[in-house]
Amino acid sequence: MVENRDYYVYHCKICGMECVKIRNPESSVPVTKLGNYGDNATPTPSQLAEILYTASTISFTIESGDDPAKISDSASKFTDSRFLSEMNIRIATTSGTNDGDYSIAARGVSKGEIRLSSDDSLTTENAATAGEVSISRLLYEPSVTTGCSFCGSLNSKG
Repeated sequence: MVENRDYYVYHCKICGMECVKIRNPESSVPVTKLGNYGDNATPTPSQLAEILYTASTISFTIESGDDPAKISDSASKFTDSRFLSEMNIRIATTSGTNDGDYSIAARGVSKGEIRLSSDDSLTTENAATAGEVSISRLLYEPSVTTGCSFCGSLNSKG
């Protein structure tokens, strides 16, 4: 038995666009996601951290004049670990001194050094004091993949 079209769709209360409330087995169009995010808004994406490199050979140098803050690795493994210019990274150390989120500068990666953006600062710390250091790249995963296909609202269902 084929249901009435209103069984499968509704109109967005924000913009009037037709949205899918129940997936039609004869269609590949996904169901419109719903949520409580305010008028015509979408949720903040989830932040994930993927560890790219962990070592006890990493030291930190404060910025000085025109030289940006930098992270050095006496094992020279930064390029092998897939770090890229302008990547957002998260640092976690045993000491806790330089833990935080940072941005790599444009053309800021070499085998033994990562230069940070001019907005970032570090505390000078040698590898022995820093202890084990993990450097992760920051990734973002959207919390919701779709809303109203026209206006993007997640509160589209009246």
